[in-house]
Order: sequence, then structure tokens, then C-alpha cells
Amino acid sequence: MNPNPSPPVEMTLANIGHGDLMEAATLELRKIGADIANPNMKTDAKRKLSIEIVIEPDATGQLAKISYALKTTLPGPEAGKAVATISMVPEGKDISFFQIEQKLPYEETPLPSLRTGTK
Repeated sequence: MNPNPSPPVEMTLANIGHGDLMEAATLELRKIGADIANPNMKTDAKRKLSIEIVIEPDATGQLAKISYALKTTLPGPEAGKAVATISMVPEGKDISFFQIEQKLPYEETPLPSLRTGTK
């Protein structure tokens, strides 16, 4: 038996797993913040953080196993558009293209700025 047992404390999200659950949630919230700040991601799309906590008491009701899992749902990248001219290389083996910054003739709105990481 432990000679210096700690006094019981109220179970909270902050102290489950000696603070590990709260630290994991903080890391996931940082991922969500970075995703929102990323210009390639949909800014107005919802992000989701789910926390599942399972408490499994033993037969005596004196001891319980606690497990937890976090799941973050992030949107995909913002759809992008580009305009390009396409031409065959004289040997006919390769196709090259040049991206141009201009409005498509059938669109009323200007093209978004080019972004890295999009299709």
C-alpha cells in the first residue's frame, strides 16, 4: 500500500490520463487552426473535433479503466482553376503548356490566384 496516497480529486477533462487527454485535444485544436490559416483550404468549411471517452468499471465498482480517443475531421483543399495554352513539341513526343493569368471567356468572375498544392 502506498504510504502517501494522494487525496481523491474530481475527474475532469484536464486530469484524465494525468493531463494527456487535454494535451492531445490542444494539439488537435492547433491542427484545426493551422488548417483554417492555410490558404489552400476551404476557409468557410466546418472543422470537427470528436472526443470519445469510455469508462469501464470493474465488478466491485471500485476501479475503472478509462480510455479515450480523439478524431479530427478537416475539409479538403479549395478547388482551384487555371487557364493554360497547350502545344505539342515539334518532335510530337511531349505536350507542354503555359499557364496564363486571364479570365476565361465564359466566366463572369476573375480566376483565383494560383496556389501551390492544388490540382
